[in-house]
Order: sequence, then structure tokens, then C-alpha cells
Amino acid sequence: MSNSLSNPLYSDQKAKKNAIILAISFALGGVTTFSVMSLAASIGFTLAEDKGNATLPITTFLIASMLTSIPASMLMQRIGRKSGFQIGVSFGVMGCLLAAFSIYVSSFLLLCTATALIGVMGSFQGFYRFAAADSASDAFKSRAISWVMFGGVVAPIFAPSIITYSKNMLDPYFIAGTFVVAAGISCITFIMVTQIDIPHEETSERKNTGRSLIDILKQPLFIIAVAAGVISYGLMTFVMTATPLAILGCGQGYDIDDVTFIIQWHAIAMYGPAFFTGKIIQRVGEQAVIISGLIMLILCAIIAAMGVEVTHFWAALVLLGLGWNFGFVGATSLLTKQYKREERFKAQAFNDFMVFGFLAIGSYASGKIYFNQGWDGVLWLVYPLAGLAIILVIISLFIKPKQ
Repeated sequence: MSNSLSNPLYSDQKAKKNAIILAISFALGGVTTFSVMSLAASIGFTLAEDKGNATLPITTFLIASMLTSIPASMLMQRIGRKSGFQIGVSFGVMGCLLAAFSIYVSSFLLLCTATALIGVMGSFQGFYRFAAADSASDAFKSRAISWVMFGGVVAPIFAPSIITYSKNMLDPYFIAGTFVVAAGISCITFIMVTQIDIPHEETSERKNTGRSLIDILKQPLFIIAVAAGVISYGLMTFVMTATPLAILGCGQGYDIDDVTFIIQWHAIAMYGPAFFTGKIIQRVGEQAVIISGLIMLILCAIIAAMGVEVTHFWAALVLLGLGWNFGFVGATSLLTKQYKREERFKAQAFNDFMVFGFLAIGSYASGKIYFNQGWDGVLWLVYPLAGLAIILVIISLFIKPKQ
């Protein structure tokens, strides 16, 4: 599906500027999401009466992202990307401050509410990659997406240090200071997103929204692209959510610093290759990149099952990050070729609704499966799902795109 932009207001020069700004914004927002993903399960374990609900704060983050994805996309269609992103960041600031307060009053319910607010911000952040693609030519789309995703590598490099220096800032309320700092960083993100230059369409242009969502969903390649993204992201979150619990519960005496070290390298592996993923896609195609990512996810499960040394967790989580990068960026690039420009809001909203929906289910199931069946029970689910995705992507190679 050709997606070229004939509007003279759009150019790759402008797209590059937008991609850089959005990458910086994604990097800053990543500090908050990194803090949630690496700390929320541990905090939840401390505050929850039922320890099996330890991962619920991450689940509420993802449920909020899922429920917000369609409204967020529709809102931005009406008010523009810039205003929408500002609203999203505002929710993140409120969520961070509420998270700090929840620790102060030892409230598991408030912690889940706080991560839900941060999840709203996460939903809007998920559209950064699409916003970068919106103002790019077909030739630059995959690179624009990968540039934005590369911004995510900043968070795992700096966030562990931020956590280390801020975790006792509001002593004796452990970690509360980290969320206060994250709120301040989110305020900087708010300023950054005001600098993007994506023209808002006139009302007359917005009335033409192309085909119905049902017609878009009738395209096998669209469905396969969504499925590949959902499974790549879902498996990554499923395994990563249980990882801090597995590290702290394996009986080797590991602590929160070991968790942040491993999650740090996992996140670096997630976003570090993104700057080059777009070029790789241009050379070998989306399907080859997606399949490579899914194979890495399978290797992650194999290595993780081999032992509980730090090296096992580290190697497995690095592969998990690399697999997510190839699988998700490849799926996103494939997705952008399956709809027309005027259909992008509904198509993108459906995709992210499905992604965050499965992430929410996976994150909650991860904690339950870990406490009932152990670390091995979590890892065994990787094989059939990754295998299914590989089969679907191979099938997509024999499907002719609709023009």
C-alpha cells in the first residue's frame, strides 16, 4: 500500500528534525517507563497483601495504555500531534508524583492508580514513532521509526544512576525520590514535544478518513504485521516483568542493584540497535528482520532456562531486548505500508490497542505464572507463541500486497 506524501508541507528534512526531537522526547520519557518497569513489581511485592499481585502495578500501566490508545489517536486527529503529546506528558507528571505519594502512605491501590496515569503517557509516547513516519517519505519511513526508537537507549544508560542517587532521597521512603525526579524529567519532555513541526490538517482534510477499519482489517498483511508486533512486544514484556521476581527469588542473594543492572542492559539491547534497524530493513526487508527477532526471543528462553547466575539473566535479557527490537520495529515498518495516509489514525490506534491489550494480559499472567509454576513456567510459553509468529511471517512472504 503506497503511503507517499504529496503534501508540500512534508519533507524528509522536516521529518529528520521531527524524528530527532521525538527521539529526545522518547529518551526522556523512557526514564519514567524504565523506573516503572524495573521497580514497580518490587514495590508492589512490598505493598501488596497478596504477593501474587506484585506485578499488578505494571498491569495497570499497560491496561491504561491499551484503553487510552484509541482515544489518544482520535484526539490527536482532532487537535494535532503536538497538543496530544503535551496532554500525555501531563498525565505522566501527575502519575509520578502520585507514585511517590503512594510509597509515602504505603498504599498499593494508589501505586496502581499512579502507574495507570503513567500508562496514559506511555500510550501517547507509543505514537511518537508513527508521528515521525507521518512526515516522512516512503523511503525514509523505516529510518524515521528507528531513529525515534533509538532514543530509548538513553534511559537505560542514565536511569540506573538516577535511581541509585534518588532512591534514598526521601529516606525512609525508599524509591519515592526516584518518582519525584521522574516527574521533573517529564516536565522537560513537555517542553521538548512543543518543538515538533507536524502540520495539523484542515477540517476538510480530516473528513476524508479513507476505508473503514473493517476493510483495512481484511488485508492479511495488516493482520500479520499487527500479530508480529503484538507477539514480539508481548513476549518481551511477559518475560521482563517476571525477571525482577526471578532474580530476587532465585536464592542467590541478589538485590535491587542487580535487578537494575540486568534491566539496564536489557533496555540498551532493546533500543541500541534501533538506529541501524531501519537500514537493515531497507536491505533485507521487514519479514527477514521480524523472523530474526523472533528467533532471538526463543534463544532468550533457552539461555534463561540454563541457570540462575547473573550471566544467565544478563545474556537472556540482552537477547530479549534485541529480539524485541527486530520484531517490533520490523512489524511497525511493515504495518505502515498497509494503510493510506488518511487512514493512519484508525490503523495505528487499532494496532496499539491490540499491543497494549496483550501486554496487560501478559504482564499480569507473568506474575501469576511465576508464583504458581516458577521461572521455567514463564519461559516455556515463549516457544509456541514465537513459533506461531514465525509461521505467520513466513506466510506473509507469499501474500501479494494490495495496491
